[in-house]
Amino acid sequence: MKRIHNKEDIIQVGLDIVLSRGFNATGVEAILKQANVPKGSFYNFFSSKEEFGLAIIDKFVAGREEVFTPIFSNDSLPPLTRIRKSFETLAAIFEGDDCTKGCLLGNLGQEMSDQSENVRQRLEESLQMWIRALTILLLEAQKKKTISADMNAEMLAENLISSFQGALLRSKVKKSPEPLRNFIHLYFDVFLAQGEDE
Repeated sequence: MKRIHNKEDIIQVGLDIVLSRGFNATGVEAILKQANVPKGSFYNFFSSKEEFGLAIIDKFVAGREEVFTPIFSNDSLPPLTRIRKSFETLAAIFEGDDCTKGCLLGNLGQEMSDQSENVRQRLEESLQMWIRALTILLLEAQKKKTISADMNAEMLAENLISSFQGALLRSKVKKSPEPLRNFIHLYFDVFLAQGEDE
């Protein structure tokens, strides 16, 4: 096995393990073994396991931004269609993982918010970035009169993400993508369906 000394490689290996096992159940030893990294190398890059946790959150968010950016910036699609497509893409990734792993932000939010203030803050910052991105598109949809101008776009953005995270948790328990499909159907075919194609 090739020995890894690259910080980014260690973060990626750790991200994969934490997504599968959770943060507390993932020991540094397991990361070192999987990455074939000597203990000294790990602590050259990270002062603590918590610092490593912050790095995997950043890595996860950067990966999500790579997924979202081409979708959100596609001006050829109506704003609500772009939002729907972003959730459909995340649902497809989850389904491709056999309805396991889920979203690191949701997973660590449940596991770590009461244990590490630094991790909680980083998760909140990451979720706020996602909320802002959706809010911009929802405000655009309001300008196009495809959703009501009376609706609070930021509140709706946060609720979409909260509902998605709940559906994702339900899908993990049910081992089925059905709750995610129901989330997408209810929001985009029922609750927000008014004049998107106009």
